[in-house]
Amino acid sequence: MAKTKFNDEDNDGGEGGGLPGQPEYSAAKATAGLEDKGYSKEVKTKLQGAADRGGKRDDEEHLEGEWQLFEDARWSLNHAKLLYMISKYAVTAQSVDEEESWIRNVPLLVMVYEGIVAGVLDFDYAPQSTLISQDGVSKRTFMNVTQEGKSAVDDLREQKLLNGLKLSSEDFQPITAYQCSLKGLEFVQQIPIRLKKDVDGFIYAPKPFQDKLLLVQLRREYDEEEEKEAQHFYLVADGGFEKMSTVTEIEDVSYVASPYLPLHVRRSEKPMTSNAHRAGEAASGESNIKDDLSEAIHLAHVNLLVGEWIAFGSNQIVALNERLGAMDRCQGGLFTSKIDSDPTATQFKVPTGLTQVGILDYDLINCINFEAEINYPEAEGIVQVENFGMHLNVDGTIMYGMKIEAIMERKADDISLDMLSRLLVDVQKDSSQIINDLLSAYQRSLLEMIFNGDESNRCKYNMVIAEAIDPKLNGEEYMDRGDNENELKQVIGDIQSAHNIGADDVLILGRDGMLFAGPNSRRHEPLLLFYLSLLVRDMFIRVFFVRTFVLDDLLKTIRRLIMEHESDPNNISKVRTMLNSASRDIILLQEILSYLGESLEGMEVPERPEDEAGGTLYKVLNMANMRRDVVVRVNDLKKLVSGAQHELQNLSSMTDVINTKQLEDVFKSVEANTKFLVDASGANERSSASLQVMQVMLAGMFSFDIIDRISGGTLGLSTPWWVEGPPG
Repeated sequence: MAKTKFNDEDNDGGEGGGLPGQPEYSAAKATAGLEDKGYSKEVKTKLQGAADRGGKRDDEEHLEGEWQLFEDARWSLNHAKLLYMISKYAVTAQSVDEEESWIRNVPLLVMVYEGIVAGVLDFDYAPQSTLISQDGVSKRTFMNVTQEGKSAVDDLREQKLLNGLKLSSEDFQPITAYQCSLKGLEFVQQIPIRLKKDVDGFIYAPKPFQDKLLLVQLRREYDEEEEKEAQHFYLVADGGFEKMSTVTEIEDVSYVASPYLPLHVRRSEKPMTSNAHRAGEAASGESNIKDDLSEAIHLAHVNLLVGEWIAFGSNQIVALNERLGAMDRCQGGLFTSKIDSDPTATQFKVPTGLTQVGILDYDLINCINFEAEINYPEAEGIVQVENFGMHLNVDGTIMYGMKIEAIMERKADDISLDMLSRLLVDVQKDSSQIINDLLSAYQRSLLEMIFNGDESNRCKYNMVIAEAIDPKLNGEEYMDRGDNENELKQVIGDIQSAHNIGADDVLILGRDGMLFAGPNSRRHEPLLLFYLSLLVRDMFIRVFFVRTFVLDDLLKTIRRLIMEHESDPNNISKVRTMLNSASRDIILLQEILSYLGESLEGMEVPERPEDEAGGTLYKVLNMANMRRDVVVRVNDLKKLVSGAQHELQNLSSMTDVINTKQLEDVFKSVEANTKFLVDASGANERSSASLQVMQVMLAGMFSFDIIDRISGGTLGLSTPWWVEGPPG
């Protein structure tokens, strides 16, 4: 990230890129309440940008000028490039005869990334779990997302240079789209041709397709190496050009980590493994980071807790304790989820990448704590000493704990958030693989249903606990819409609030995680762990709620097919299949809700600490109200599932009526056909009798004719000699 520079005095257009009397667009400064002599009183309340997103290459300094002034603000080169790029894809209609064009958020992020790797846009990026919708199915994937770029888009939206549109996908996921507004088009006219050509260099296809705009296309392809479906973005252009984007290629870093679990969840004082003596191995390892990282925030002595909620019961905990050998002489061992289909065979082969488990302590029906060592293969040159501490509770709370000993050449007392964000991707992915090896087939079926087959990429909550943070600021100063906030977003998602906890500690809450930094952080672990257990339920409830919409859409489809069954006789077989699927989903959803309800019954909110810092943290986390909200939401989900069950019963009844009607139609058809057959048989019988009479008459006539010919009769014929005098 480019460092923020504030110039209180009028600058001369030198370093910092300012013009005489006109400071650069900066919300960070206005937010911090700093005086800015170059702004009028009206502009001070209006500006919402960030000066640190105004980075530029050395060869671009001569491009700065008065053209950057627009709407009482001086926009950076990055803002101008970003606005011009969006204007090539999406602009507002300038007359009633034109159509509106928009660019969706995910394709925009892909194109911004392409601008970064092309060296045109000066933003940082970091991997982030992103939900992508296509063909009515949403799946998560890790993408290289620039928080600085997203913040720049927000700057442009706030000043009305961009318009935003909210819509939903077929499976009810929220989607945001953008377009250049009329005001934005005015500013685009001021942008120099040189900057536009730089942007054209990565948004247009190369020769001979140089006049074709690149479009983003998502493809879901089977990855033979990973043995699962993978999502890739392609840049395509009319005429046949296409290339695969590297936006989903996540950069690895070398690191050394030790297992970690808070004492609050332990059942014994058995020491955990320490890899501190191996910290130097991370420095000897490599990374495949392509971007030049500029760091704003550093942490010291970092402990990570990644949490999620999975339906667990006492019987599953007992079975897991037995499977892990918690009560055996030789506890733990290597584990895999592979099913042994031929237990009597001599040999058994599995792919590399098993999980080594070592038991710490356990309660037979309530919980189990153990260490897990990851042995998954890594890219050449990457050194990752990855050990987890894992806590599995009967209430469904799952924690993966890790103490960071070193990342690359950075030791435990100097951990950057840029590198930590890349480490967290490994933790998110590997923790899913670890728990998958330990869950029962029933629990895996629950996860597969609730996440629509995308359970391996499910999102988890990141709790970062550090003994120190540099720079040490007041809580609200980290929400500066600049370097600090953007780096924090890479780890804990969009920042919701920041608070001072006592004189030395700071708490920053985000959408996907939280950061607690300060010398007293370990002392507040009981409160933080209870808050974590509530938040993982909250995240699961959000996924559950979206899943009810998918179920409701399935039921609506079934109803439509039932109403149109006469036009397409094949609908009934489809309806039966879909009813079976809906019935199974509702049964599993009801079981999950029962687990959720039971897990909340035993949760008691901790008492308020007596010390001032603890009291402040207790008030900020507001756990009593949050627990109540979670209970209310669970009850609401019960109503939704109950409504879906009643709808399923109604549809089943309608299907039974159709089946009965079809059976009646068959009987009526059989009756009508039988009557027709009887009538036809009677007619045949009568025809047969007439035929017999005619046969008798013809036979008689033939007989008399023969007699006449033999005797001569009245025909005037002589009687044959052999009649009058036969031989002998």
